[in-house]
Amino acid sequence: MPTTRLTRHADSMPGAIYNQLQAILQRDPEADRIALKWSEPLQPEVQSRGIGARDVRLIWCPSELAIREVLVTHRGPEKLVILSPFDQSQLGKDVLARLWKNEPQRISPWRTLEQLAHVQTIDPRLTRHQGRWMAEALLDGFDRFQGHIVFGEVLDLETAWQALAWGYLDYTAPSLELPSLFRWSLQENAARRIAALPENVREHLGEWLRPVLPRTGPLIETLLREGHAHHLLAVGLACSVMYASELEASGHLETQSIYSGRGRFIERYLNGYKVGSDALTEFGKGALETTRSLLREQGQKAVSQSLSQAEQILASLDFMPAAGLSPVLPGGLMLRLNALAQALEEGCEKRHVDIAEQAWQNLRTHWLTHETQRHDQMQRAEMALRLLRWLIHGTPSLTGTAHQMLSYYVSDGSFVDWARTQLWAGEDHEALARVYATLSELATQRREQQNRDFGRHLRAIARGDTLAESLVPVEQALDQVVKPIVAAKKPVLLIVMDGMNEAVYRELQEDLAAYGWIEVSEKAEAPPRCLVSALPSATEFSRCSLLSGSLRRGNATQEKQAFAGHTALRQLLSTRFPPLLLHKQDIQQPGSGGLAANARAQIAGTEHKVVGVVINAIDDQLSSSSQVVVKWSLQSIPMLRQVLEAARESGRAVIVTSDHGHVLDHHSQYAQTQEDTHNGERYREEGVIPSDQEVEVSGSRVLTPSQRAVIPWSEKLRYTKGRNHGYHGGGSLQEVVIPLGIYISASDPDRISGWTELPRQLPDWWAAESSASTIVEERPQADPSPSRPASKKKKKAVPDDRVPDLFAGDTPPDNSAPSVEQDATHETEETYPDSWIKALLGSPVYQQSLQRAGRSAVSAEQMCQLLELLEQGQGTVMETQIAQHLAIPRIRLRGFLSSAQKLLNVDGYPVLKTERESRTVVLDKASLKVQFEL
Repeated sequence: MPTTRLTRHADSMPGAIYNQLQAILQRDPEADRIALKWSEPLQPEVQSRGIGARDVRLIWCPSELAIREVLVTHRGPEKLVILSPFDQSQLGKDVLARLWKNEPQRISPWRTLEQLAHVQTIDPRLTRHQGRWMAEALLDGFDRFQGHIVFGEVLDLETAWQALAWGYLDYTAPSLELPSLFRWSLQENAARRIAALPENVREHLGEWLRPVLPRTGPLIETLLREGHAHHLLAVGLACSVMYASELEASGHLETQSIYSGRGRFIERYLNGYKVGSDALTEFGKGALETTRSLLREQGQKAVSQSLSQAEQILASLDFMPAAGLSPVLPGGLMLRLNALAQALEEGCEKRHVDIAEQAWQNLRTHWLTHETQRHDQMQRAEMALRLLRWLIHGTPSLTGTAHQMLSYYVSDGSFVDWARTQLWAGEDHEALARVYATLSELATQRREQQNRDFGRHLRAIARGDTLAESLVPVEQALDQVVKPIVAAKKPVLLIVMDGMNEAVYRELQEDLAAYGWIEVSEKAEAPPRCLVSALPSATEFSRCSLLSGSLRRGNATQEKQAFAGHTALRQLLSTRFPPLLLHKQDIQQPGSGGLAANARAQIAGTEHKVVGVVINAIDDQLSSSSQVVVKWSLQSIPMLRQVLEAARESGRAVIVTSDHGHVLDHHSQYAQTQEDTHNGERYREEGVIPSDQEVEVSGSRVLTPSQRAVIPWSEKLRYTKGRNHGYHGGGSLQEVVIPLGIYISASDPDRISGWTELPRQLPDWWAAESSASTIVEERPQADPSPSRPASKKKKKAVPDDRVPDLFAGDTPPDNSAPSVEQDATHETEETYPDSWIKALLGSPVYQQSLQRAGRSAVSAEQMCQLLELLEQGQGTVMETQIAQHLAIPRIRLRGFLSSAQKLLNVDGYPVLKTERESRTVVLDKASLKVQFEL
């Protein structure tokens, strides 16, 4: 069927004629000799126009005689259209017999619309109450919404308004809703569309808005009429502050200022139109909900203009002091950052952390803090708070044995240095930058004191005095760490991250878990392990000792030979495939940073049961002086990521370690040395008198030619004139402690026999006291009626205390496992701190959800712990806090959260959501109460 859309017509052709002809030819493409009743002469009286592939000839006939003449004389392929003022009663039967449908067609807008829209009937509400204006408006805009609106058999009022909104406003949402209106207002042409509305449509806008939005409709209509179509979201965000329920109680503004500001708003933006405060409050809440959705879908760029405009509105009305009440305005974020800076400063001066904790929680509830561009700033803020906690609550006595100090550095001190490194990166916010400098200095002073005390033990380490089992001398790593795994018939990949200290390792640990690597240990309650560097803590000494299995000094060639010839390992391996060591030149593809094909084949293969890989990314960065801050991850070290994936293919256990640590250059001082003295970056071999920042060491583990050296215990000294990012060779805890972790892939079915998974252990001060895992001094006896024990915070007596399973003492013996329903009901009988949690766990909807889930991975106790944590965090909690609070290994966390979502997200409503970019978990408490009928 050929198209019947009118492709060209003169401006002089009335739209009603055009629409009527279009409708007729759509209905009957073969129609000819069409007569239309039309009272006004056509100018010009004869016109030829095209309708798709057909042409029509329009002729104005002022008399019946003229009609007869046209019918007789018309020739050619053009379809004849006669316009005249006559109806059927005024024309002879012979004339009527020659016309299409045997009568002149009346031009009724509703009838025309009925034909164009192919509907059977029209809702009486339209013809009876709307009159001609709506039909004419629909006809005039038909081209713009044709093909987009489905009318069905009946053209009803809702569909008619939907068509008008599409055609005239470019409002394409399927229904009229406040969030959709806010989104529409963000279009660049929204204001132009409103300005270009025909007068008849503009006058009736309220009839579209008010029935569906009875409270906010009049407000929106007024804003549209007053020219604020493009600012709806901005005005709504401003209203969310001006009409916030907590505004008066907040004390940000005096009551008189609040009401006078609101009055000025009504005059300026509503032209004095009186709107109830409840409508303005609802309008503000709707703007916030829409903004939050847009932030999650598209990021801050989608709403940045509206945020700026909202702040301009507030500033013009003197409401900016209250912007801190907004969870989304940038000005509110700045006020919260200011509050955190002030609280941290006060915490440093008065040695308390409570106010800073509150300021941090308030900051985290601001939505812009979850944006990608704020991630680093938020991480620095959290690290600053952690340092404050550590300075006040987390530091032990500075004296201790070598075992205690080394173990404490692994369990706590390394996290301190991770936090210090983050703060050294700098901060855009001036007040925070100042307080970060203060915190860094306080932490550095404490670190220097600890390093000074540790310096007393360097002579014993140099002599090779016996250390605890968990502190492995670097030269014994192959025998004590690698050999047991090989003996258990598990292939091994030994990754040596040259120069990596314990702080960098802690940063990488997060990514290892995220990429599916589980840390394992021979003992479930094993104390934290590390290697202890040879002295000086430099590559030529310590790395060669690590890879040869004995104390020696050497280069890469000697390392290869010694690694391949290690006696204890060779006894466990095929003589054809001895231990294989790959250095930088072996693993890097020439001309790129990728893993070389041959190296990949050797790691992913199964012939070589023991493969060692040296990755120099960290050491290379230390030796540079560029002004680039590197965040250590599997993304920033692609070689490490590729090596790990190759190891996953062959089912290898992966040992991640280093040859020594390092100190970063932060206000280091150059120590002048004699020209004839052989120096490293952080050691002098002999012939000098040590200063009060240095220690002279000697013994079998000092690998200089004379087995003597002077090394600084302080992180502040260097022996090179030029500055680098960092240095190594000295005797600080950061350099002597070598990180050590053993991992298997989560997808590897062949585990190491007898070994167990290790949940990631974090210091007590790493998370807020309300959300940190607690140390239980004594486990309660199993009780048939499980109750929540009142756990007590216990200060660490020794550095190798572990965080126990919080739930082990809360569960009755599994003599006869109760059903899911019995278990849940039994637990919810106890008194939980939040009554709504008790109501949730005992609700019929939750019980049905449990039945659908079967034997869920989430117990009622765990669900209670999770919900309490979310309640404390005002609905938002970091994944790391959940993992620690519930003692769940990070690798198992996603599965746990997925199970929790299955229980809470009834009928697909997103009550519990995970935001992958920010690694946070969000609870919509309001939706939860609705879905579970609480």
